[in-house]
Parts: sequence; structure tokens; C-alpha cells
Amino acid sequence: MLGKNLTIKLIFWIAIILVLTIGIFAYININLQRKHLIEEMQQNAVRLSQTIERSIKHEMLTARSDQVQRTLEDIGKQEGIEQIRIFDKKGKIIAANSMEEIGMLIDRNAEACYTCHKDTEPLETISTSERTRIFKLEEGYRVLGVINPIYNEPNCYDSACHFHPKDQNVLGVMDILISLARFDEQIGAGRKQIAVYFFLTFLFISAGSSLFIFLFVNKPIHKLIEGTRKIAEGDLDYRIGSYQSDEIGKLSMSFDKMTSELKKSREEIEQWNIKLKNEVKKATEKLRRANEKLNSANEQLRELDHMKSDFMRRMEHGSRSHLAVIQSCLSLAQREYYSGLAEKQKDLIKIAHRRSSAMLELLDDILILSYRKSAKAVYHMEPFQLTDVMLKVVDDVQDRAKKKNIVINVQVPSDFPQVVADRKALIEVFSNLLSNAVKYTNEHGAVNVSVKEKKDFIELDVSDTGIGIASEHLPEIFHEFYRAPNAKSHKVEGTGLGLAIVKEIVEAHGGRLKVQSELKKGSTFTVSFPKKKPRRK
Repeated sequence: MLGKNLTIKLIFWIAIILVLTIGIFAYININLQRKHLIEEMQQNAVRLSQTIERSIKHEMLTARSDQVQRTLEDIGKQEGIEQIRIFDKKGKIIAANSMEEIGMLIDRNAEACYTCHKDTEPLETISTSERTRIFKLEEGYRVLGVINPIYNEPNCYDSACHFHPKDQNVLGVMDILISLARFDEQIGAGRKQIAVYFFLTFLFISAGSSLFIFLFVNKPIHKLIEGTRKIAEGDLDYRIGSYQSDEIGKLSMSFDKMTSELKKSREEIEQWNIKLKNEVKKATEKLRRANEKLNSANEQLRELDHMKSDFMRRMEHGSRSHLAVIQSCLSLAQREYYSGLAEKQKDLIKIAHRRSSAMLELLDDILILSYRKSAKAVYHMEPFQLTDVMLKVVDDVQDRAKKKNIVINVQVPSDFPQVVADRKALIEVFSNLLSNAVKYTNEHGAVNVSVKEKKDFIELDVSDTGIGIASEHLPEIFHEFYRAPNAKSHKVEGTGLGLAIVKEIVEAHGGRLKVQSELKKGSTFTVSFPKKKPRRK
């Protein structure tokens, strides 16, 4: 509760400060008052001892001890006088308010003797400040002791009677004990009175401070808290209203101003919302009409795509048939009539055979890419061993590699885990990559194939030592029908569709295709396949 309520915390700390402040003041005041009273009593005690001294001085000088005794007994009967004694230099009591003490020796280490006998020899004279002392009796209450030496005088030792010799400087030491019981009672009563005043002052100031805090701190803060709650609930019409001239009043004024601005802003937002709803409604209607047109256009595109696919199939079937006949004729001519032809005719037959083969390859790539891009393309995902696919593709391109003395290195671990993919599609990917690597690698070069397993992907690297690709052409090589200038300059046949087919298949599997290449040093194509079957939309 103390840590959460500001009013209680303020009252608590004000109370602590009051207790410390008033307590310290009361403590200092009591000690000062006590000190002043003790000093005044000491002075009164010294004056009393001097008065008694004057009253018995003559009797002491004239050695009238009986008169001195009677005087001390009369004085000892007064209230507050605890004890009066006169003792000589040796500590023998020569007069007292009680006859029983006369002739007794006192201890020089006692309170009454310590001041004069604290050194080896007794003091001949004693200052006024050293004449008094305060100590506690065995009965349990304190007394104020006053020591007053009674000195010898010339009019005594020079007179004819010679009561005391000239070398006797001190006739006796008078010790008066005054009871401080009443004084201590008054001090105790004063302390209680001060404690009562302290408590009443503390209550008065605490009550006043609490009332002030409640009226000028707690109440305005509660209004601010209530206003904050109202605003949080959406009531922007709430106002604190009454403002004080202090900081809390300024805060309340700022709060009301903020609430007014918030209300104004909300009204503007609501107007903008109405306007925005109307605009959204209009835009939605336009979008609906545009979607209808788009759906119609998509339907037409699908029809056109269907027509295109049908046309491509018909064209491929017809073209392939004619090209197959042409290639058969050219092959026959090369086998049976080739030796009887002129050199120019032989070159023409070779060119025609090479061009017809390129035409067949182009038709195949166009049909594959068209199918892979079409909505009807279906990938049959199944688990299989990647090593089997790799070795099959390597066998297919091995003859072409041997003709150019190219070494194909395959690094696939025997315990490599199965992959989940479309087997035919992956064969197309690897066939294109390996065919390109062999095609663009010079004689006596090398092609390296490696597979490694990562956290979520399986990576396949196909590296060659071929002609390479310039860095400025790398972003274009995956576009359809694009061929790098250096590939054309080396007179290497190609359709420009192989890498586009690879990219389409890899992305359909949820994978990635990257390339690193350097002119005249070779290229590395990296295919990454996810380990799990990708979700198709």
C-alpha cells in the first residue's frame, strides 16, 4: 500500500521528517535546559556554601567548635540539605550536622576528597569551577556536592590568643551535599511535558499536512486518474474543470487541453473514415469491374494458351516427322553415297544433318519449357536415391565427354539420404547442366559433380573448366533464348532454353539456382533442393 499510494507516501515521509526534526529539537532543548539548571544549582550551591562559611567563620577562627556544631545541625535540618561536614587536612571530621560522624576519617579517594587529593599533595587552594560535583548515592538518587575550604586569616594568627598557628593555611574543608531528587523529578516532569508537546505538535502538523495533501495533492491527482480512465474508455467529453495556480493545476489545464485536442482529432478521423469508406467502396467497385475484365482476359489467355499448346504439339509432331525423314535421308546419304560425293556436297550434307539435329533439340526444349510453365504441369513427388539419377545422366553424356577427352568426376556419398522430388524433372535439370558443362569445356578439361547436405537443403554443384561467363552477363543467362556472346563466338550450338528450363523446375521444387563464373576459367552452377516436399498452392 505504501509503495502504490502517493498520498500515503507523502504523509509517511512528512511524519518521518517531523519525528526527526522535532525529536532532535526536543533532545537539544532538554539537554540545554538541564545544563542551565545544573549550572544555576551549582552557582546557588556555591553561594550557599559561602553563606554558611561566613556564618561559621568567626567560630572557626576562634576555635569555638561547639558553636560550629550547633550551626551545622540547624542548617542540616533544612529541606534539600543532605549532609554538611567539616574535616581537617588528614580527613578527620571535626564538625557535622550529625554528631555520630565527628571524629571519623573519610577515604581520600571518595567523591568529596578526590578534587583536592587527586595529586600526591593536597591542594592549598581550589577554583570555584572545581568545588562542585554530582554523583549518585547508594540510596539511588543523585546529590550535588560543594567543597569550600575555610582559610586561616592574619587577624587570627597575629592576635594575642593565637588559636591557630600561622603555618596552618586551611582551618578545615566544608563539604555540603544537596539532594537532587526534586531536581531530577522536575527534569523528568519537564521531559514528559516536552514529550506531550512534541506529540501534540506532531499530531497537529501531521493532521494539517494530511489535510493539505488531501485537498491540494490527492484530490487533483484522483481527478487526473479518473480523467485518464475516462479517456481510455473513450469519453473525450470529460473535463477536470477546477484549476489551481500550482504545478498540478497547470497539469490539469494541460490535461483538459489535450482531451479537447483528442476529441477534435477523433472527429476529424471519423470524418476521414467516412470519406475513406466511400472512396474504398468506389475503388472496390472499380476493382470488381476490373477483376471481371481480368477474369475474362484470363479466360481468353487460357484459351489462347490452349490453342498455342495444341499448335505447338501439332507443329512439333509435324516438324519432328519431317525432320526425322530428312535426318534419315541424310544419314543414308552419309552411309551409302558419301564416298561418291564431292567435298562440297559432303560439307553440305554435314551442315544439313547438324542443323536438323539442332532443330529437333530446339523443338524439344520449347515443348518442355512450355509444358513446365503451363498450369497443367504436374510434378510427381516421390523419394528416390539421388546417386542413381546422377549416374544415369553421367552415362548419357559420357560419350560426348570422351570425344573431347573431358573427365567427369562424380562425388556423391554412397550413404547419401533419399530426396523427395520429381525424378524426370531432376533428370532434365542434371542433363541440361552436365550437357552445358561438357559443351562449353575445351578438350582435355574436367567437369566435377558434388553433392552435400546442409541444415534444410541438399546442394548439388556442377563445375567445369570451360569458357566461363562474364559477370555482366550472369543475370541474363536464365532468360529464354539468351546466349552469352562468348558462347556464340566459340561457335557452340545451343538453343538458349536449357537454363530457363532448369530454373523453372528448381523453383517449382522450392529450391534455388545460383551461378559463379569467370571468363576462361569455368563456371559453377549450384542447385539447392529443400529436404521436405514443398507445398504447392
